Amino acid sequence: MTEMLRLDAVTAGYAGIPAVRDIGLSVASGEIVAMLGPNGAGKTTTLRTAAGILTPMTGTVSAFGRPLRRRLEQNARAGLVLVPDTRGVFHSLTVRENLTLARRRNDNLDEVLDLFPALRELMGRRCGRLSGGEQQMLALAKALVHRPRVLLIDEMSMGLAPVAVQALLPSIRALADRFSVGVLLVEQHIDLALSIADRAVVLHHGRIVLTGPAAELRADRNAVAEAYFGASPTHDSSPA
Repeated sequence: MTEMLRLDAVTAGYAGIPAVRDIGLSVASGEIVAMLGPNGAGKTTTLRTAAGILTPMTGTVSAFGRPLRRRLEQNARAGLVLVPDTRGVFHSLTVRENLTLARRRNDNLDEVLDLFPALRELMGRRCGRLSGGEQQMLALAKALVHRPRVLLIDEMSMGLAPVAVQALLPSIRALADRFSVGVLLVEQHIDLALSIADRAVVLHHGRIVLTGPAAELRADRNAVAEAYFGASPTHDSSPA
């Protein structure tokens, strides 16, 4: 697999105050990397830095083998697309209008709707009338019509019932496999995230405290729980 995104020894934060320190991780094409950790661990800061919203204080971020550009829209055009926890859909517009605004090419909408067939029946409905799960499907579909090479997904499950999360997460695995998209996924549902991910990192107090294959971490929940709550001495921030 080709490496698509890489963070090397990244320290980043706000107003000169670090929120994450010495972060090192990578994402390859077709790979899902789950980023786990309690609230305030630095997951969103890491994602915002990977997207180019925040500039690292130290360290480097590269996408597709080149240093990350400073402007979010440039990175999106290059194939690095952020799906924020706010979902980024326009509530006053219909599903069709949201997708039309996002489209730059005309030849992949059917492919995207094949991945989210429920949206076909909702094309004329305003987004404000969609359920939370339907809005999240639309947010992912909007990202996919950009033909991304890397998706950065921040708390896809926020505000959703567990049953909706369980229905949505397999679509992330499907898009990685079908379109060879690399995915860096911030997710609070640990078991569900590990069930679809290839690898995972656990952050605590702004540092990576545990990394490993998702299947191994899922089998060793004690290690994950210790890292999650800050009891693990392990700190491996070298990119895989």
